[in-house]
Amino acid sequence: MAGTKKLAKKKEKLSKEESLYRSAVSLMEAVDCVRRFEREVSSLEDAAKKFDKLGNYKDSAERKEICIKAAQDAIDNGTEKIFDEAVLKLENAKSKSDFADAAEDFKRVRKFGYKKQECNDNIGICQKEIRKLETIAVYKRRGIVLCIIILAVVIFVNTPFCPLVQGMYYQSKDEYYTAIDYYKKSGGILNGNGNMKECYYNLAQEFEEKGSYDKALLNYKLAQNKLDAYKKACGLEKKFIKKSLPGTIVRYGENEWILLDKVGSQALLLENGTGIKKCFDEKGNNIWHESTLCQWLNTDYINKFSEEERSAMVIQDQLDIGKKKEKELIFIIGKEQYEKYKDIIINQGKSYWLKDSGTSAGSVYYVKEDASVTETPSDNDSIYSRCSFWVKYE
Repeated sequence: MAGTKKLAKKKEKLSKEESLYRSAVSLMEAVDCVRRFEREVSSLEDAAKKFDKLGNYKDSAERKEICIKAAQDAIDNGTEKIFDEAVLKLENAKSKSDFADAAEDFKRVRKFGYKKQECNDNIGICQKEIRKLETIAVYKRRGIVLCIIILAVVIFVNTPFCPLVQGMYYQSKDEYYTAIDYYKKSGGILNGNGNMKECYYNLAQEFEEKGSYDKALLNYKLAQNKLDAYKKACGLEKKFIKKSLPGTIVRYGENEWILLDKVGSQALLLENGTGIKKCFDEKGNNIWHESTLCQWLNTDYINKFSEEERSAMVIQDQLDIGKKKEKELIFIIGKEQYEKYKDIIINQGKSYWLKDSGTSAGSVYYVKEDASVTETPSDNDSIYSRCSFWVKYE
């Protein structure tokens, strides 16, 4: 085709009366789709008003009367039906929402004046039941919360957190011994161990201020690495050594020591106990500086002392241990020193090594249980290592 013709439909022009009429008819016919009777009444009343404005236009007067009657019928039928349903809801209501639904239906009916007094009475019953249920719900919630609180308290009391909190409380009141007991019960949970060390540190300071240096030293030791506890402890240890005479038992590090001698500002200490059983040398060597005992004392055993305590020890020699050089700080006394100090050395009834090589190949001297001196192979693992060191106390 060479071209197409476009057909334009002209819009139908309606008069104001016809437009209003059709609108009223639409409202009148739309009620069939309405579910709530109030909407049906509202639509019919609006349609009646529009038909009333049209006067005698077409069948407007007739339709107006039909709308008015239909609206009244909807009111009569709707209110009666909804009222009966509301009464049934009220009779079967159990929950708060059930009573609220029934009350809402009674309010819908009351708007149209249907059994107004009965509606008011039933609404009052619904509201009363709702308040009762709300009160019960409140007490239930309170009861649940109370049970949860009680359960939480019971659980809390039986956990390490309870003694931890109690410890913190007593620590805040400066009751350190009580706080320490509770921290011990908590097993060091969270920062319990740190708090306990702080208590020991505070106790140590109090004892030091009072001049009770023995107790202060003990508590600084228990405070371990808290603040400058190691430094404070080392300072008190050196103070005790300074004022002590040879033969006195002093404390240094974790153990007690016999103060054997003082030369200038240095003191020679010997382990008051017997140490541990350990051979002089695992391969039978009898040279002290090359022995496994010498290496062990200055690499492993030395770590029992704090950094401050190690720094106060006097270096005896430089040790070659593999590719590494170590400072010899700890040693065992020799025969000459033993003979010099044996009158003040407390005999523990155990045999212990001396550092001197014996007369036989691979043998080393040691002190027997009866305090006499003899020799034995250096790999004998039944002899104790009673160590010694020099310390600067000023």
